[in-house]
Amino acid sequence: MAQLEAAGDLELRNLRSEDEVRAAYPLEVAGYSAEEGASLESMLYRFRQAPHLFLGAFDQLGAIVGYIMSTQVAAPLVTHASMGTHDPDGSTVCIHSVCVSPRWQGKGVASRLLQAYTSSMREYNSRLDSAGSGRRLDRLAMLSRENLLPLYERAGYTTLGRSSQPVGTESWYDCVLDLHTDPGQTAETLV
Repeated sequence: MAQLEAAGDLELRNLRSEDEVRAAYPLEVAGYSAEEGASLESMLYRFRQAPHLFLGAFDQLGAIVGYIMSTQVAAPLVTHASMGTHDPDGSTVCIHSVCVSPRWQGKGVASRLLQAYTSSMREYNSRLDSAGSGRRLDRLAMLSRENLLPLYERAGYTTLGRSSQPVGTESWYDCVLDLHTDPGQTAETLV
């Protein structure tokens, strides 16, 4: 059996087509229950509205093995309403999914995606600062299962507590990453 490549061998880039969104959909199905996961129609809507907020990890054969899917909103946290809308003037990027193929889980793919995603949002703000115009992004926000909180906290997110948003039957937690803080700061240094 061939050994899987390391997460460092993956190409990280924005999804380029609706076909790539369709290829990502089985990862959504594998990662979330029917009550929690996005439908293919929701994923396609989000892609059509905000293709710049879809980051994928692709193996050496070009197959998608993980992705982050988001939209922008004006609210500071992920809400039920934010899951079905995109406000291009919003200052919060709501991360709706961080999914990795079961064969690639535990190999650092989610960590690489989160690091690259956060860097790209900070770079976006830097480009706006240089241009002297445009709406800056204030934060990244997501809902997390309890068992994934350590992953997101290592990536720089602060856990705010149990979310009031109903998603499936599990308890979910609000997590945010302030894009205006120094990337070297951790959640502990912000409190």
